[in-house]
Amino acid sequence: MIRKIFSLLLILSTSINLSAQTTKTGVLVIGNNSASVAAAIQSARSGVKTIYLTQSQSLSTVFAEQDLDYLKRIKNYYSLKERRRSKSADSLLALPVKLNEATELIKGISDTVKNLTLNFNNVVDEIKKDGKDWEIRLKGGQKIKAQVVVDATDNLALATMLKINLTNTISSPINSPNIFENKVYRSSVALGNRSDGSLVTIPMGALIPQEPENFIIVPKQIEQIKLINMSAGQAAGTIAAYCAFFKTTTKLINPRVVQGELLAFNGVLIPYTDIDQKDASFLAFQRLALSGMIKPKLNDGKIYFDTAGIVKSEDIKSPMREFYTRSQLWFADNKNDTLSIKDVIELIKFNANRGEELNKEIEESWKTSFKLNTSFDLQRNINRQEFGILADKYLQPFNIRIDPLGNLLR
Repeated sequence: MIRKIFSLLLILSTSINLSAQTTKTGVLVIGNNSASVAAAIQSARSGVKTIYLTQSQSLSTVFAEQDLDYLKRIKNYYSLKERRRSKSADSLLALPVKLNEATELIKGISDTVKNLTLNFNNVVDEIKKDGKDWEIRLKGGQKIKAQVVVDATDNLALATMLKINLTNTISSPINSPNIFENKVYRSSVALGNRSDGSLVTIPMGALIPQEPENFIIVPKQIEQIKLINMSAGQAAGTIAAYCAFFKTTTKLINPRVVQGELLAFNGVLIPYTDIDQKDASFLAFQRLALSGMIKPKLNDGKIYFDTAGIVKSEDIKSPMREFYTRSQLWFADNKNDTLSIKDVIELIKFNANRGEELNKEIEESWKTSFKLNTSFDLQRNINRQEFGILADKYLQPFNIRIDPLGNLLR
């Protein structure tokens, strides 16, 4: 009899310990929509241990047409990896992604992503700060301790539980006609749509509440701007991974590192109408626009780089002075309204401390590494494409750190 009672107590004790066990992770993503899917996958892809809590019995995500671009890119990435691993000529690489197949595609991909754990049918009962980390208690008694939490639920349920003021974020999206007039666009990490359907960039701070730290939100809409779910989710996952990986907080985040990670995983932060993502200089144009060195142009709500446009002194004099204060001396001695290829090379040499060898280096790279199909004529007016490639390569304004509001930090 005593032995039976002891055995029963042992079983009960084991059950209690199992129900109260604590799982530790770098990032916890909560939600069951396309934004949460993108956040969880990206956090794991960025090398951080991630738990994806769906709070439902299965991954039953509904995808939208605007999610197809992200789905295609992530499918191609994993299809190409599988083809290289198996050395097979067969690949799904060329096949388009269909909305009715998207959920199964994500299920298959989630099984292959390292650092990602799926947690189904567990509902959050409580969330609170535990020192620098978060402690989340589920209905069944299980606890999860996470460094960073991403609330990607449809109604931002966790933010509501914590009584977070969702209007008090580090920054807000720019709702003015010209989004590039405000420096905060330099910290853009995602895309959204205005009510007229035009695309806008979403600054990083719009996903980060002022308080508490290391809690990231993925709202469906901010003011009159509707976020593109998987774009915003990918950004949120990257921000979370950054904080967990570097053991820092959302208040000390480096927007340039986050943007660089997004670009490395084929993110589109500036949605150019006239530059395809397959363009050899696509990343250079992304970085240059984000730096603010040469701003994109707007026409009928669409964003253009205007590759063939002529570069005028007045277009770059002010941003050049912001990045390189000594450039004002060069412009004081060179008063041409338009800039030639020779002028820009001299401007680069003046600010980057390069010598005459740069002329030959640029000439040799013009059609090879720069992939330019124009002539290398020093006296010809330089166009925006040529200037963009040279500025990104030799001045590297994107490498200068900014704060979440787009201000330069030196």
